[in-house]
Amino acid sequence: MNTWVPLIKKEFLEDLLATRGILLLVVTTVILSMFSILLVSNTELSLIDNAQAVYMMSGIIITMASLVAIIRGSDGFAGERDRKTLEILMLTPVTGQDLAFTKLMGILFSWLILLALSIPYLWAVGNLGQNLWPSMKYLSLVGTLLVLIFGGLALILSARMKSFKNVLWANLIIFLLSGSPILLGPSLRQTAVGQVIDLINPFANALNTLDSVVIDGQGITFQLLRLTLLSCYSFIVFWLLYKTTRNIEL
Repeated sequence: MNTWVPLIKKEFLEDLLATRGILLLVVTTVILSMFSILLVSNTELSLIDNAQAVYMMSGIIITMASLVAIIRGSDGFAGERDRKTLEILMLTPVTGQDLAFTKLMGILFSWLILLALSIPYLWAVGNLGQNLWPSMKYLSLVGTLLVLIFGGLALILSARMKSFKNVLWANLIIFLLSGSPILLGPSLRQTAVGQVIDLINPFANALNTLDSVVIDGQGITFQLLRLTLLSCYSFIVFWLLYKTTRNIEL
């Protein structure tokens, strides 16, 4: 436990004070500002209602959260190798599993920062609509599960592949493949095959949960299956990460 504390502190400080963390805050603020202005102007013109605007903003937020988790996870081990710092870390009492755990905590901390930044924007586009509070609650939940899935998967590949660029490309391709069924359109997604693909796809699963809560106003009983699947995926990724990082190749 004592070996985790300085590593977790290092990850947290990098999110708040290092160039990487400051750049993340600036880019996040700019993107959220642009989309919130666009959505607020559309709601004022009655082109979309508040619930639709909150759903669209929530989708943007979980997309950004997944991408940040992928970038940070890809950098986890492969980035340390590229910077020649992984060997130094492994000479300390820290194990590969300790390092994986602290990297995952750093990824979750980045998500919490992004979530805190996004709340005022959700408030602005939602304009205190009736589904605003449930959307924030479910956004926090599905966002955390998605970050664990994509961040953990990125760390697994980062532990096995040598180059940060190769790991990042591999993870981005996986993320694009997970988002591709959404491009099929609503009609094809309503077919039996489309519904199965949506159900087993974690990203589509998260979006459908937000759609059900924000647009349709459905309660927890309608979300149990999707949330259970997302939780199972998170557990499987966490277990694979634990197994993969037992032996780290330098």
